[in-house]
Amino acid sequence: MHRTFCCCLVWLALGTVAASDIAQNFKRDEALWLRDPAAVAAVATIVQQGRVKRYSDEMLADGVHIATGTTTRLNAAIRSGNSTATTLLGVHGAGTELRFGGSWQADLGADFPMLVLRDHARMVWEAEAHLDFVMDRNFFTRQLWVWGDGSGTLELAPGFVSDRTRGAQVADAMGTIRLGGATLVTHRSHSLPYNSRPDGRGGIYHNGHVVFEGDTPSRWVVSSNPHHYAAQIDFAADGTIDCQAPLTHHGQLRDCLSVGNGGPFVSSGAFRTTRDGVTITKTGPAMLSLEGQQGYRPGARLVVEQGLLRIYSDPAAGTRYDDRAGDHLALTVAPDARVLIAAPLVRLARLELAAGATMWVLPGCRLAVSGEQQIDPAATVVRGRAAD
Repeated sequence: MHRTFCCCLVWLALGTVAASDIAQNFKRDEALWLRDPAAVAAVATIVQQGRVKRYSDEMLADGVHIATGTTTRLNAAIRSGNSTATTLLGVHGAGTELRFGGSWQADLGADFPMLVLRDHARMVWEAEAHLDFVMDRNFFTRQLWVWGDGSGTLELAPGFVSDRTRGAQVADAMGTIRLGGATLVTHRSHSLPYNSRPDGRGGIYHNGHVVFEGDTPSRWVVSSNPHHYAAQIDFAADGTIDCQAPLTHHGQLRDCLSVGNGGPFVSSGAFRTTRDGVTITKTGPAMLSLEGQQGYRPGARLVVEQGLLRIYSDPAAGTRYDDRAGDHLALTVAPDARVLIAAPLVRLARLELAAGATMWVLPGCRLAVSGEQQIDPAATVVRGRAAD
């Protein structure tokens, strides 16, 4: 049973509807559980201060938690109460769908915006939702920490726009989503975690992250339209990319000089693992095309269960500043799945092609496998020329 702690609620007359302002101090373990859809819809502002330990049951003892069992809309303005605060929102329970059309500002120096999704709950960021996690002056992005039991979903509606910087003119964007036991559903490239950032040289570059981490595997469902992502995709834990629509990753290492009140900054832009022994699974009928930098730690596996994987860069090249990345990737292609080798050199630690799998090696491209190869006699291998 969830415990409900006291917090400060101020009810304001708004015509015939009572609007509420919620203020919480996490140093006093203040949580508010809202189960009445009308009470959720009436929330006007949520101001929170104090800190919460990430990815733990302590996240249930603070914040505003919504468990209505039905579809509810929240148009509140969420913000931190001071520069060392955390903002935290939770959505819980089968049948609970929270459609968010408000604003969430978490762009101060120590902000850690957090979202809890558990027990098959769903949250949808509507087209009018405005999330500002990018700090003024230096354009560093705060990161949204999404924690759950693996059953909850965060969906970014097709009209939701993450980057409102107007080409790095205004520090206003949602740049990072960290998944620790949740499903992310996206429909358009412009909704992906992304912000334009000055490079300190008179130019701009694109910064962003989708991160898989935590003890419970997460999933990213690429839906509806082809996606292009020129930022970082990190796997610190096992995760799945479900390509119901094509996803093309073409991120590259980017660096900047000091900007505003911030120091130099480097983003790998890579599709990569950041811990040893991590498995990435590609499902769904559509294509995953790896055209940017890649980097893999020892024990990394990429399993293609469905659809096509295209490899346009060398998996062993690393990210140029990670000295643990190298020739570590084991590639497994399941029955009826396909892989295209389209880089001048693709180095793998291990290759497994199941019966019914297909691999193409384009002319002028070379596949080098340093370890074991298991190619079923019923697999199809089409080479443009002799390959190792």
